[in-house]
Amino acid sequence: MKYPCYTFLLLVSAVGAHAQQSFSLSDCIQYSLSNHATIKVEENNWLIAKEKEKQALATYLPQINSSATFVDNIKLQTTVIPAGIVSPAEVEVPLGTQFNTNAAIDFTQTIFDKSKIASIKANKPYQQLTELQKQQNTENVAYNAAVAYFQLLILQEQQKTLQNNKVEYEAALKTLSSQVKLGVVLQKDYDRVLVSLNSTNYQIEDGVAKENVAINTLKNAIGMPLNEPLFIKVDENFEAYAILDISSDYDPANSLELKMQDQQIKLQSMDVKAKKGSFLPVLTAFGKFGSQSLSNDFNQAFSSWAGYSYIGLSANFPLFNGLKRKSVVAEAKLNLENDLKNHQITKDNLTLRYQNSAVSLRTAYSSYKSSKENMQLAKKLFEVTNYQYQKGMASFTDFMNDDNAYKNTQNNYLNSLFNLMLSKLNYEKSKGSLLSYLNNLK
Repeated sequence: MKYPCYTFLLLVSAVGAHAQQSFSLSDCIQYSLSNHATIKVEENNWLIAKEKEKQALATYLPQINSSATFVDNIKLQTTVIPAGIVSPAEVEVPLGTQFNTNAAIDFTQTIFDKSKIASIKANKPYQQLTELQKQQNTENVAYNAAVAYFQLLILQEQQKTLQNNKVEYEAALKTLSSQVKLGVVLQKDYDRVLVSLNSTNYQIEDGVAKENVAINTLKNAIGMPLNEPLFIKVDENFEAYAILDISSDYDPANSLELKMQDQQIKLQSMDVKAKKGSFLPVLTAFGKFGSQSLSNDFNQAFSSWAGYSYIGLSANFPLFNGLKRKSVVAEAKLNLENDLKNHQITKDNLTLRYQNSAVSLRTAYSSYKSSKENMQLAKKLFEVTNYQYQKGMASFTDFMNDDNAYKNTQNNYLNSLFNLMLSKLNYEKSKGSLLSYLNNLK
């Protein structure tokens, strides 16, 4: 009986460990690319573009239809044959038969239509545009996941620092309480540490609330249901995110935004050609093959069939429609001109964004290095002051001042680290290398 129980405990332990699996940055990004709703939306948009290609091509393929009709002429129309032709008096003659049955197949085939040709050619840049939009969405999803992950990572590191501070303050209060009773330390010194402990407790409580918000933000960013548990791996290797690597060979033509505008210009050029094509004639072949049965007897309405067929060519020459076509072409040309202007504007903006992100990254890196050095220096000063205080060579005021200074530099270091992480993401995104950068962080 002990062995089944032991096996059951192992299974429960394994299930619990799986349920609380910690996510790394790479795990979060991979999860988001598999589960975020916008990924499926953009995939559907790409498939829609493929279907539109088939629809455009279908307009230039044969259009074949079949039809069948049955008519019961309850009262036939009549015509009058003037007197003297078949009889001395006028004669009323019914037209047709009472029962008419008809079955036919007809077809049309476009031989030349410039507008349709331009629409078919426009499918290639349209598909490339949807592919680029899909890539852009993938990049945005990965970016949002990384920002949310870094935010949660820093908050958890701040919580760890605050918890350590709390333990130190609680230990200090125990020592000071005894020293106050002995008259070695003043009550106000004890109260100063108590104030610091209360402030730390508030910061911990506030940090827990912010951490919960950050967890839900990360869940939303990666497409995870809010009611599911999420834990991230404790990452001590912060130096991996604190690398200053700025390239000087930036080319805005490699950005997704400019590539998308290139395809938009191609689409608009095709639209101009399609509008101009409306001035040209449309040539169409057509034909019909059918059979009909005519009878005044319902019993014979479906038995006496006679076939018929015809084929032909149709040419439609547009002559005048109130200058509408000319106005439509002019509008399309103006839209194309706007797209070309916007292309240059976007190119300039992308270059400016890259340069600004590079400056922000350098500034963030300098701030990070300075904050790290200050933290290390403040730690050394505090250790010296703490030693001197223990030996009675430094005042309690000096001890508290250096302690607070050290803790402030810890907070400044973490804030500068997050700012550097965010600046690095923005830089890589502006350069068009965000996904490769995130993959290298695995």
